Amino acid sequence: MFSEERKEKILEIVNRKKSVKVSELSEVLKTSEVTVRRDLDELHNEQKLYRTHGGALILNHGQYELPWQELAVLQIEEKRKIAKRAVKYVCDNDVIILDDSTTALELAKLIAAGSYNNLTVVCIAIPSVNVLLTNRCLNVVMVGGPITTQTNAVLGSMAERTLGSMQADKCFLGINGIYPEGFYMASSFLEMSTKQAILEASRQKFVLADHTKFGQSSFLKVEGLTEGTDGLITDKRLEDFDYSVLEKKTNLEFAE
Repeated sequence: MFSEERKEKILEIVNRKKSVKVSELSEVLKTSEVTVRRDLDELHNEQKLYRTHGGALILNHGQYELPWQELAVLQIEEKRKIAKRAVKYVCDNDVIILDDSTTALELAKLIAAGSYNNLTVVCIAIPSVNVLLTNRCLNVVMVGGPITTQTNAVLGSMAERTLGSMQADKCFLGINGIYPEGFYMASSFLEMSTKQAILEASRQKFVLADHTKFGQSSFLKVEGLTEGTDGLITDKRLEDFDYSVLEKKTNLEFAE
């Protein structure tokens, strides 16, 4: 089996199973573990999977496998309620950062429709930039780097280096899942690492999450959020979710 054919087979297996071990791939492909490791390293460098010590993981997992256009219309009314609650934290002279979540996009729409003095909005998502540019009184900054077509956003090391040179007053982030233990989850390594860079660049941190994200299983912990945030804004309280740990760590708001 040629190298490219072998790597295509590896990607097919990883995408189907979400995670796989070197020994397992070696057996299926009938090749040595040394060869498998080399293939995995190459695929990792090509950003087609994530290399682990004993194997590999799918690069993207969960809701972000949907195009952002489809995500944007899911729970749209809930997202609008959350954005309406979140916009009260946006003030004149602020520097804020918005991530690539569709709830942050709803917040961008409210900001664009508002009136602010010397407000700077840093974005990693093209849809948010396009909305904000309709208000010529805003200072809009687009982070540079390769664009991820799945979310129409700039993710990864170049974006993280740019964010590392910034100091913002506040950031507003979407999230893929929230566990009762207080863990906030992302769907991919690119999402996770970029969110963490945004958090490190911000004094105050706000998470925007509709009720479907509570108890939702996802892939990776966003470590910068584990110890708490300045605000967690959602649309309603669920009867079967234990909010007690979250309420100890953050200001939990319901935009009902």
